[in-house]
Amino acid sequence: MKFDCFYKVTVTTCVPESINFFEDEEIYHWGYYPYSLVIKEIKELYKEGADAVELEMITQDEFDKIIKPYTP
Repeated sequence: MKFDCFYKVTVTTCVPESINFFEDEEIYHWGYYPYSLVIKEIKELYKEGADAVELEMITQDEFDKIIKPYTP
């Protein structure tokens, strides 16, 4: 599809109760989504408590290499 976007998404959540102000990071790879759906998902991550969401745009080839081990 012409409007597909591919991203490496890093979601950071701070845990202030820890001694060292621990930051929990989760990395996702999103692909084959239109940009409007990406924005909708980011808003949902913030509603669920994310303190920061970083988007790094990647190519379709990079995305396919990352996902290949997880697809049949």
